[in-house]
Amino acid sequence: MTSLLVVNLHGLINTPAEVRTTLKELGIGKRFAATVVVDDPTTMGALRLCKEYVAWSEVDAAFLESLLKARGRISNSKTLDEESLKSMGYKGYADLASKMVKNGSTLSSISGLKPYLGLSPPRGGFKRSSRRQFRQGGVLGENPSLPDIVRRMM
Repeated sequence: MTSLLVVNLHGLINTPAEVRTTLKELGIGKRFAATVVVDDPTTMGALRLCKEYVAWSEVDAAFLESLLKARGRISNSKTLDEESLKSMGYKGYADLASKMVKNGSTLSSISGLKPYLGLSPPRGGFKRSSRRQFRQGGVLGENPSLPDIVRRMM
């Protein structure tokens, strides 16, 4: 099983009810919220339903480690640090990221961790249209260049 990084690029304003519900179930109800999910048929069906609002791509352990260091949170006021990782039973960021990718676990399945990562708008903006699918010259849908965009959003 592979892990997918999913980013909500549009928010919930003027979205159909079933899409809004699906985004909330994925844990990315806010604009520029990101999460890690498992690549299975159920999740892919949910992502295809929301493809006009989200972008997703496969994530590797090194990128996930840097993302957790930069944007991981325990609560709204406390960031994820080495002490809290050790209290959760992980040796460090690399250990958590490798276990998430290897076991196919999600952010919401890890107790004590916020189920989403809050990102900023990308520095330099989107180089492609944020209203079109990737194969049509945009950034939405299945997007292999999403990690580069997310690096500019951290």
